[in-house]
Amino acid sequence: MIYIDYLFVGFITGILPTLIMSIFEYPFYRNWGIKGIYELHESEMMFCKLTNREFKNKISSLGLFTHMINGSLLSIPFVFYINLTNTSPTIFLGIIYAIVVWIITLLPVHKFITGESLRENPFGYKPAIVSILGHVIYGFILSRSYVYASDYYRVLIPYIGV
Repeated sequence: MIYIDYLFVGFITGILPTLIMSIFEYPFYRNWGIKGIYELHESEMMFCKLTNREFKNKISSLGLFTHMINGSLLSIPFVFYINLTNTSPTIFLGIIYAIVVWIITLLPVHKFITGESLRENPFGYKPAIVSILGHVIYGFILSRSYVYASDYYRVLIPYIGV
């Protein structure tokens, strides 16, 4: 594969882990609302800011779409790393990657995006636990999803003439 392939496979690889992570977080969203699920809160706020739309304290279909795009885009560095270092995509590596993503993308930017501090969440530490567990699930599925997406891509490319 070449670099453009890494982008495509990386984006496709991220769809399933983001979907499974969202399914895991949904019951907590139903109990706590959007402020209890950091990733959905950030995605909805990003969408509202980009479209100059009022935040309504719940996830919209376009906010959820933003979350899916973010999750898919965040899988691209994983695919680049695996291919450029010729590393095997183990479950452990997927989980470590997802935790690093959580640290890099959530901790420094949540207040900037949402205007609310993680420390002042009305549900205390519980949303952080749900978020980190969601990322562990994301990493687990990411490592497996990459294997299937890259295998499928390698088989498909000769047939479409790319």
